[in-house]
Amino acid sequence: MQLSVLFLYCFLWSFLGVIPPGIINVNAAKISVEQGRNRAFIFTTGACLVIAAQAGIAVLIAEFLNLSADEMSVIQKTGIAIFFCLSIYFFISAKVESKPKEIELTTKSSVFLKGVIFSLLNVFPIPFYSFVCSTLTTSGNFFFSTADVIVFITAIVFGSLAAIVCYILLFKQQSNNNSNFSKKANYILSAITFLLAVYAIVKLNFL
Repeated sequence: MQLSVLFLYCFLWSFLGVIPPGIINVNAAKISVEQGRNRAFIFTTGACLVIAAQAGIAVLIAEFLNLSADEMSVIQKTGIAIFFCLSIYFFISAKVESKPKEIELTTKSSVFLKGVIFSLLNVFPIPFYSFVCSTLTTSGNFFFSTADVIVFITAIVFGSLAAIVCYILLFKQQSNNNSNFSKKANYILSAITFLLAVYAIVKLNFL
């Protein structure tokens, strides 16, 4: 019963954390439109593998590492720099005149790798999952046992997967509007990464 409650809590935390437009789910929607849902699911698989690792790292931080404020600050500053760079990249990509896509040249492995890379660049879930883990520990719903850790990581992955799949299913492949959607998606991603960087700066210095 305790494991079921733990799974439900973690699933909901993860789902609610990922469901707002973000770098992973908007990219999944973009790939779904440009290359089809199968490629979007491959991208999501790569992203979810990293999410599983991030959840595991979050558990380690909550139990053993107990990172100091200075060490957490370094991680956050690195994330801020990455998001500013990504914001510029997506903005430039949106400005560049896009020609008909050579979608057939995009391999499944490259789409999978893209999911892995974008998820790796998104370092902010680690402190979030660590917070979730600590909160559940304080409330007596998590005990750092092997079963608890497995359920925690599994629920985080499934919650994230459910949120990303919502974006994939909402957008279907549209051959005639790929360029226009891609341009809009890049602007959205540029705005998201910029706002995340600004939010992280405000949180780091004022909250």
